[in-house]
Amino acid sequence: MSDEMRQLFAKIFMWLFVGLLITFGVGLLVQSNESLVEKLFGGGQYLFIWIAELVIAIVLVTRIRKMKPLTATILYLFYTALTGLTFATIFLSYEITSILFIFGVTAGVMLVFGLLGYYTKIDLTKISTFLFMTLIGVIILTVVNVFIGSETFDLVLTIISLILFMIYIAYDIHVIKRKMYAVENEDTLAIYGALQLYVDFINIFLDLLSLFGNNRD
Repeated sequence: MSDEMRQLFAKIFMWLFVGLLITFGVGLLVQSNESLVEKLFGGGQYLFIWIAELVIAIVLVTRIRKMKPLTATILYLFYTALTGLTFATIFLSYEITSILFIFGVTAGVMLVFGLLGYYTKIDLTKISTFLFMTLIGVIILTVVNVFIGSETFDLVLTIISLILFMIYIAYDIHVIKRKMYAVENEDTLAIYGALQLYVDFINIFLDLLSLFGNNRD
């Protein structure tokens, strides 16, 4: 690994760590305030937060390469903080020891598939369309299952989502490595990479928690 590549990935994982720290910190802080939890999740505010998350994520993914590093960084940090608001329900629903264990497992998964994505000789960019279409399918079926309410269907979707985002880790690392010299500003590329891996990490964490997490009694 060249010095430039090492420096880039150091920045990417630094911002990934910062984003995760903000998300889990905000979630833990919010869940400790009962009145704040009621305000956030007692009405339509939760939907507003979810829509705001979605809008910011879309803006970041589609426009980040044209943003100034400061703008990209602010939006990224704001996005991770918004995600932290929704994570308050995680701390309310699951035991803290279970959350920490799943977090560690997720980090291990990211390490393994990240190394695979970095060192593979296969051109993973060729499966981008397949990954994207599978992701859209999972999202649509998840929405459908909200109305169906099938636990078996939900389990199957969770497993598919878990596998999908594991592959996405390898794919994103592979793409970042290939696009290192295609983006002029290294700081912008670092935020872009951190965002991609952040989304992968959060989704894998939630899937693993849904499958193996211990609920609070």
